[in-house]
Amino acid sequence: MALVVQGMKTAVTGTTAEAVGTGLARLGQSPVVLGGDELDLIEVMERGGSLGLIHIGPAEPKAMHAYADQARDLGLEFSADPGDLEGEEAVEFLTGAKFLVTSEDRYHLLQATTGLADDEILERVRVRVTTLDQDGVEIAGHDMDRVRVPFARAREIIDPAGGVEAFTAGLLAGLGWGMSLRRASEVGSQLTALALESVGPQGYSVNPVDFVNRLEQSYGPAAAAEASAYLLPE
Repeated sequence: MALVVQGMKTAVTGTTAEAVGTGLARLGQSPVVLGGDELDLIEVMERGGSLGLIHIGPAEPKAMHAYADQARDLGLEFSADPGDLEGEEAVEFLTGAKFLVTSEDRYHLLQATTGLADDEILERVRVRVTTLDQDGVEIAGHDMDRVRVPFARAREIIDPAGGVEAFTAGLLAGLGWGMSLRRASEVGSQLTALALESVGPQGYSVNPVDFVNRLEQSYGPAAAAEASAYLLPE
């Protein structure tokens, strides 16, 4: 479902990326987006049906807080990427989230500016999903063992821009398909590899057959079989 808003330009942001291995360094302002009072989640559900999980990513801080407040008030589950939010503003935003999705650098910044240890952050969110560049992904949460998902095989690192966003897109797609957190993170990591192999954050395309084959190379036949049920339906 798409919500079309007349008279507003598509959000655009400038980014400078620097490669350090497969690391990401991002500079620039968040995109201009709808304000929190301009997007009503009740209206969205009336148009498109129930919402299983809402992802709130970096944007104008007032809008981010408004989206999170709406989700909490309506009892809707949401995942949170605080982006550049710091201190109490970041804590207020992420509290109550089902997932906290960040890069390792952003997570360290979050800890430094809030003064919260890892276990204190996990008292405020259910699950933390942190990308670790070439070391893969770490998943930690309540009543679960920590999980490390290795980085997917990449053919060649051309441009690191957009890697975190690609991971989040793949993660959310996998969760939407009903996959486990580990399997959804594998899908996200493989999509990250595609982004890193392309110029620009959105310069890649996904061929379903090739994607499933690469999942098998990275994570084995079980991962490929599970993804093919959604990407290659009979």
